[in-house]
Amino acid sequence: MALLDQAAQRLLERLRLKVRPRAASGDQGGHRSEVRASGLEFAERREYVVGDDARKIDWQAFARNRTLSVRTFEEEHDARVFVLVDVSTSMTRGAPPKLEVARQVAASFGFLGMNQVDRVQVIPFSDTVGRATPVLRRRDDYPGLEAFLSALSPQGATSFEASTRAFLQRFPGRGVVVVVSDLMEASDWSPSLRQLAQRGHQLSVVRVRCDEDHSPDFHGELELCDAETGDRLTLAVTRELLDAYRAELEAHVARTRDACRRLGGRLVEAPVEQPFDQLLRQVLAPSLEHP
Repeated sequence: MALLDQAAQRLLERLRLKVRPRAASGDQGGHRSEVRASGLEFAERREYVVGDDARKIDWQAFARNRTLSVRTFEEEHDARVFVLVDVSTSMTRGAPPKLEVARQVAASFGFLGMNQVDRVQVIPFSDTVGRATPVLRRRDDYPGLEAFLSALSPQGATSFEASTRAFLQRFPGRGVVVVVSDLMEASDWSPSLRQLAQRGHQLSVVRVRCDEDHSPDFHGELELCDAETGDRLTLAVTRELLDAYRAELEAHVARTRDACRRLGGRLVEAPVEQPFDQLLRQVLAPSLEHP
């Protein structure tokens, strides 16, 4: 089944992703920038990635260090859209499963980017980042994005800290970073979000959640198994314990939301129980250009 039906695609065709000048330079991707001078002024040399124009490879640099790199010029700079999709095991929960909705959200941001000729890459993560898509920048690339997302399978535990570190090492430069996750990790995400912002990335966090995350139907003495680590714990589940769990989860989400706001980003909620057409408008609204 297609991740985005025809109605969703028609809606996305009418929308434009908002990109701040700091996260994009040049105007070939549909975003005008206020940085540096106009014309073909040399801007930087960066690592070659699949999908780059082979004519831009700096062969003299390759002869020196045996590493493929490309020379970029100010007019060539456009927005790079990185969509990080949480594929940890906790994403299997919910009806529909959180991972299914995360695929649709990622496809929507990817479609938006390709529709305005930006450079899109989707990157799965759990305890680190996985294999990314090649650079996608044309509507013709969309079927490949759907195939990639549909093939993602849940695995491992979430470590946003390790995943962020690996992402920054593998993907230089700046752009728009959209993190699609259920945030079901106890560690504070604020330091990692700060690292992304310091690199120059424009941040959006989409929290895909289900009712079970906030109101688990647990009662009495149970053996609980962590969906991500496999750790087991026997305990008596009381109302007080559930209240403490909800308070801790809400505090974690609030810290992440506040961190995003301080860094100029936004955290938006994506409840899986909500009809997707409504969810899509809700999730995209803070990231769109307005006439």
